Amino acid sequence: MKSALAAFAAAAGASLARGEVTGSLSFLITGDEEGIAVDGTKKVVEALMAEGEIVDHCVVGEPTSAETFGDMIKIGRRGSINAEIVVEGRQGHVAYPHRAANPVPVLVRILAALDAHVLDEGYTGFQPSNLEITTVDVGNAATNVIPAQAKARVNIRFNPGHRGADLAAWIEGVAQAGAEGFDGVVRVTPSISGEAFLTEPGDFTDLVAAAVRDVAGRDPELSTTGGTSDARFIRALCPVVELGLVGKTMHAVDERAPVAEIRDLQAVYERLIARYFTRFGG
Repeated sequence: MKSALAAFAAAAGASLARGEVTGSLSFLITGDEEGIAVDGTKKVVEALMAEGEIVDHCVVGEPTSAETFGDMIKIGRRGSINAEIVVEGRQGHVAYPHRAANPVPVLVRILAALDAHVLDEGYTGFQPSNLEITTVDVGNAATNVIPAQAKARVNIRFNPGHRGADLAAWIEGVAQAGAEGFDGVVRVTPSISGEAFLTEPGDFTDLVAAAVRDVAGRDPELSTTGGTSDARFIRALCPVVELGLVGKTMHAVDERAPVAEIRDLQAVYERLIARYFTRFGG
């Protein structure tokens, strides 16, 4: 991602020097893209919208190439929701279960019901939505004690056939149904980190793909695969496409990019800028 910023900065400078920029170019650089992402691009987008700022198009420098530079660009992303499920029971001795309320079987039933449900068979341009159980925690070190609490987290990556709020309501419903008759409490705490979106193929995506073809000599796949990015916030402002380096080593201890590919990305961005202002004007 840092290499993409460097490549675009160099491309913008070269394009300005050649007089190819007949409108405006803006950079949005924040340090809050990973994790909960609440104080970076999300806040900037909210401020721009409140000010009535017009943004025509955006390119995000995510490492979108899969195997070879220029083989893929992203025109959409699935949404993401996390949910913590906590079952509060009543602690007791395993020999006297009638004096306790075991939260573990309740949690297991809830997770089994969530995991067994088929969310969809896919959506045009998107893979099927999937739910994954990411952790199950009881924290009971004793062999003869029924614990008081059991909790788990699930994550759903969903296509545009769903909305985060609807999925949160579904998880809540499954959780309460699984706890029916249980002498305890079930709490679900959802967190929607982004909705699914798609930038429809058209003039802008064609222009981006053509810039890649000029330099890399291949037609990039228009994809919606992968995780989330700040494009999930920017799409509220304007059409957005993600275009960057090969992402094989992202988040690895040896994360790296070949210098030659960074220069190729600069060249792609230069072609993109030239094509953009020729096509869309100032």
